[in-house]
Amino acid sequence: MIKIVSVEQIQAIEATADANGIPYDTMFERVALAVTERVQYHISGLLEPRVAILVGSGNNGGDGLVTAVQLAQANPDLQIGVYLVKPREADDSQLQAVRDANIFVAEAENDQQYRVLRNMVASANVVIDAIFGIGVRLPLEGDITKIMRNISQALRPPAIPPVEGVLIDPKSPRSVRSSARQVVISMDCPSGVNCDTGEVDKLAIKADETITFIAVKQGLLLPPAADHVGNLLVATLGIPQDQDNLKAVELGYADGALVQTMLPERPTSGHKGTFGKVMIAAGSVNYTGAAGLSAMAAYRSGAGLVTVAAPGPVVAGLASQMLEATWIMLPHDMGVIGEKA
Repeated sequence: MIKIVSVEQIQAIEATADANGIPYDTMFERVALAVTERVQYHISGLLEPRVAILVGSGNNGGDGLVTAVQLAQANPDLQIGVYLVKPREADDSQLQAVRDANIFVAEAENDQQYRVLRNMVASANVVIDAIFGIGVRLPLEGDITKIMRNISQALRPPAIPPVEGVLIDPKSPRSVRSSARQVVISMDCPSGVNCDTGEVDKLAIKADETITFIAVKQGLLLPPAADHVGNLLVATLGIPQDQDNLKAVELGYADGALVQTMLPERPTSGHKGTFGKVMIAAGSVNYTGAAGLSAMAAYRSGAGLVTVAAPGPVVAGLASQMLEATWIMLPHDMGVIGEKA
């Protein structure tokens, strides 16, 4: 089961993994690999694709820098630009690795009119948001608000409607790509989102995909943050699911694969009588949908035979739409179930 955690819980889980033989540097590499795979998917088939990586000063920014190097190694001809929204330490080994890979690096402190930032974002097929991680404090203040506003203004409007719903398995993508569409991928959480409360800054990034790590941060599922997440993917980073503090998390996301493991096997020799019978007594001329929706829900849950007991006018209205069900016409008074029923 995909676990749902608070910021405090995930920090403890990461620290335990580091102490148990999966160091933070290894987690950085695995984060970068997960993001690289998604970028590869989105740029596949594009001519001269471009990727812009927006990098903050913390660990989330470090993830973005490692991703830049992995992308360059996997795609020697890919045009990659890294934009530092805040300065990194002078001895930052991750930034040095980016420079050693001959990746273009721009810095906000040298881009006073933010022309470079706007051009990088506007021309990119994929924009990777690695500005703020799970520890961001809201509201955003100072120069970063100017940067975030320029990013928002430079992003191209979507060429197609966004894909709805939560996507847990990154190997079964439901997103749609085209050469005209720009894709925004947020690493761990969209910048400007509080991963505990679901609060968002007015300048928060709106992602097409959010790749979160190890477990789902609870704020990503709460409004209004959920509107900024886009498709939600989870990269477990190889953290053992039986690690004590991860295993102890009780809250989880029930996806289709999990539910399937809970259902009994259906024998190949089964028939509609094998899988249970449901009787639904419902409906009136004003509320025909109650009977129809209930019957459909029963079938979708796996029931073998569903019988709907309803007033005659309701049966007449639904029978042609639901060929699977059987029907009992109940006595009625002007379309409402009668006392004799």
